[in-house]
Amino acid sequence: MLYHIHTFGCQMNYSDTERIETYLNNLGFKKAKTEKQADLIIFNSCSVRQKAEDRVLGKMQQLILEKRKRKNLLLALTGCMVRKSSTKKTYIKNQDYFIKTIAPLDIAFRIEDLPKLKSLIEEVSKKSKIKPLPKTDFESLSNYFHIPAKYKSNFQAFIPISTGCDKFCTYCIVPYSRGREVSRPMGEILNEAEELVKNGCLEITLLGQTVDSYGLSNIDRQKHLFNYDEIDAGTTDPPFVQLLKKLDKLYSKGLRRLRFTSPHPKDISPQLVECYKTLKTLMPHIHLPIQSGDNNCLKRMNRPYTRERYLEIIKALRKANPAIAITTDIIVGFCGETEKEFQNTLDLYKKVEFDFAYFAQYSTRKNTYASKHLKDDVPTKEKRRRWHELNNILKKITQKKLEKYIGKTVEVLVEKHSGNTYTGTSHHNKVVQFKSPKKSLKGTLQKTKITKAENWVLLGNLQ
Repeated sequence: MLYHIHTFGCQMNYSDTERIETYLNNLGFKKAKTEKQADLIIFNSCSVRQKAEDRVLGKMQQLILEKRKRKNLLLALTGCMVRKSSTKKTYIKNQDYFIKTIAPLDIAFRIEDLPKLKSLIEEVSKKSKIKPLPKTDFESLSNYFHIPAKYKSNFQAFIPISTGCDKFCTYCIVPYSRGREVSRPMGEILNEAEELVKNGCLEITLLGQTVDSYGLSNIDRQKHLFNYDEIDAGTTDPPFVQLLKKLDKLYSKGLRRLRFTSPHPKDISPQLVECYKTLKTLMPHIHLPIQSGDNNCLKRMNRPYTRERYLEIIKALRKANPAIAITTDIIVGFCGETEKEFQNTLDLYKKVEFDFAYFAQYSTRKNTYASKHLKDDVPTKEKRRRWHELNNILKKITQKKLEKYIGKTVEVLVEKHSGNTYTGTSHHNKVVQFKSPKKSLKGTLQKTKITKAENWVLLGNLQ
């Protein structure tokens, strides 16, 4: 059988897709070159915003005619949208909502139930039974993280260190879709990282819904998966900082870049800030979502920090590493946001001078606290105006930040090329392009002297 996977949303979903591919390959499935060739099409979904969910549903609806023409075609849904692992043949009371409501959908499975996918496929497949797993019996696993990822690159990798979230921001569905926060054992993460570096990996990005609360959740404290015996009791360093320090030791074995996303301001510790001064591999960039620069709005969002605390963190980060690049997320037009509250966000943006930011116009997400208890009372036209006002400031500040690199030489991890134009990222996570007639630079570190900054990109000459 041939498979095709559509992946939506964040890096965690893309990392999960890498594990799905390993699982299917071990079943004897092969990756289809195109969707039309596939016998099994999987949608790895995102549901952070309603629009993201609508995209998945729209794409699935487009396959109704294809499904009628090809009776053996199977459609499966996983990721954040799924609540119950089930099929069309599952007893109706135990079926996932989308199995009941989307006619062409055959299978829904929670990502943590990936080891059960074989039996779910067999339940609805009109073909003969799937052959036994030839290498590893993944069905016996209770933790899907034990399925190795089929990494897309041999020089870059995402390593999820936790899943789920305990923060319950009022606009967010993740704690309900991904479940409560659970951290992976530190030894397991270190082993995965060591194996990657051994095989030539230069850059590792750690993933988690709130990555800096690693090892601190209620479930972690109950030792559900997390092993506190791996934590050094002789230090005040939080578990996440201990993990960073242990990974930093892989520098001697070839690791050159360590990143993580996304941290939560609530869990930023002085020890984590200090890492930006002391660790060799930790890159001088942090993506730290603020969401709003107004304290009242932050309260309605259930973001447990103040703008003053956020500014303290920024000050500490820049003291530890004056050159650090800082990016963020901001929601405009959240329930009850007044013009004064929005101006406070503008003011904070100007004070921090973020290197870049991702703006979202608030839209109601079904089944969140905000959808049930807060009124979406900012008109669409006003949300759009606020978005554009912020975006105009972003353009000016980002361009100013980029121009500071002109005349400087930066190290670029080359990620792709088109013809003789190569594209990669710098230590500060800036996109850099240069031209070279060489044909084997992908996956290497190259010194590039910056000559120009335009359209969000640094242009330079290979040194």
